[in-house]
Amino acid sequence: MEMRARMQTQQKTPTPRFCHQLTVVVAIIFLAGFTATLIQYQKLPATIPVLQSFTSDHAQFGPKIAIFYLPFIALMLFLLLHYLEMKAAYPVMRKNKPPLSHSQRQNGIMTFCLIKNSILLYFTYSLFNDLTIALGHDRILQQWHAYLFLFLLCGIFSMGIVRGILLNKKH
Repeated sequence: MEMRARMQTQQKTPTPRFCHQLTVVVAIIFLAGFTATLIQYQKLPATIPVLQSFTSDHAQFGPKIAIFYLPFIALMLFLLLHYLEMKAAYPVMRKNKPPLSHSQRQNGIMTFCLIKNSILLYFTYSLFNDLTIALGHDRILQQWHAYLFLFLLCGIFSMGIVRGILLNKKH
């Protein structure tokens, strides 16, 4: 009986279907933004604004290839967080502590899922903003959007931590 209970706690925790669906939708939005950038690339001027502040129009200019820096960083962050999300599904043997429960691991999976998709969505939105500005149009990304994104990320982190603490007390 004890062996069977131990085997169940050591099985992989499945990723919620919601996470798979959200990741597919966000990946499609990211690919659409990247594709739009590729299509518009020839129309971009030789130098484009690469760093903008919310108080001035353009803080620094760079070559037009710099439009792809942000999507590259976003993709690397997304892949790293996706890897960590997958690793959170497996039990980790901890010295002098029992492995995390199924619900604790699922909390980690959900937290990584929400963080990775939020970051990729924000970076895609920022890419659209950079493309819009580089093509000579008004910015679409406003200062309050950045604050809202940071608030959202803090909320996701906080909910994941609080839920993790509550689940830890439960077990």
